[in-house]
Amino acid sequence: MIKSFLKSENLKSNILYLLRLICRYYIALQMFSYAFAKILKSQFDLGLSYLGDVSINSFNGFMLTWNYYGYSRTYGLIIASTQIIAAFLLLFRKTERIGVILFLSFMINILLVDIFYDIQGALSMAIKLSIMGGFLLISDWSGMKSYFLKFKIKTPLFPSILPEKLKNLYWIKFLVIGGMFFYGYNYISNIKKQFLVEKEIFGIYKAVPENFNERYFRVYFDYDYGLKIKDFNDNIYYGSFAIDSLQKSVTFNAKCYTETGYFLVKDSLNKLNLPKDSIKAHRKKITNYYNKKRNSESYNATFDFNLKNDTLILKNKETSFKLVNVTDKYKH
Repeated sequence: MIKSFLKSENLKSNILYLLRLICRYYIALQMFSYAFAKILKSQFDLGLSYLGDVSINSFNGFMLTWNYYGYSRTYGLIIASTQIIAAFLLLFRKTERIGVILFLSFMINILLVDIFYDIQGALSMAIKLSIMGGFLLISDWSGMKSYFLKFKIKTPLFPSILPEKLKNLYWIKFLVIGGMFFYGYNYISNIKKQFLVEKEIFGIYKAVPENFNERYFRVYFDYDYGLKIKDFNDNIYYGSFAIDSLQKSVTFNAKCYTETGYFLVKDSLNKLNLPKDSIKAHRKKITNYYNKKRNSESYNATFDFNLKNDTLILKNKETSFKLVNVTDKYKH
């Protein structure tokens, strides 16, 4: 088989065949994974911290995109279905050309969104998949013209590099496809179990009665121990919480962020007209300055908690207050 593959007259065609095969299967595997991420709701979900209080003016490109695409569950399922269809079409030689066209029709759009909305975490994969899709299109350009524009070609697209006996085992392909489908589902399912887990005090809690002498107005206990606190002065704190279910205690660790502070920092940076490589350091200094000025510096505290139905009681030596779960009010 190896000797047959390395024959000089067939080497170029055989290498091209293997490269195309790798690209097709790799793209299909990634499409299954992305599709299940939408189906299992582990994609297009910003969590609770961005519900209710944060102005859209303060959203970055990633937050805007996820908020937009996550608004409609049906639309997300349609995108997932399209990705699964494209993946299946790419896995069969008779339909791969339709699969390439379908794949590139949405992949190029995803690439442009990642570039212009500055979604750095997904950009490298989008570039890789777009290049692979472009390679499949260009390397089969004559076939594409024949397939879609009804031109005739005499040379076969794929060389025969497999022994005749193995050709009778074509059904193995369906086992591989089934394995890829299962892997995509299982991979995303495990990610969801690891990161999108609702902890014991998961939800959005509002202080009752509204006591302006207390620091808390609303507290968000998010996925993966994410924490957000809003006080009565419209200061917003982001950070994390640690929960001890045995001791019934919870620890807050959060830093302040406010929309007012955001625009103050942004305005100060614009006035300084700094070079790009020094903006990050100056932003931190200016942020710390405004936090001290507004009495909204980092916040750390530990409380004993008691949760009964929708009511949460937080208590320590300094204070005690009651919160009510209002999550359903903010979820659409």
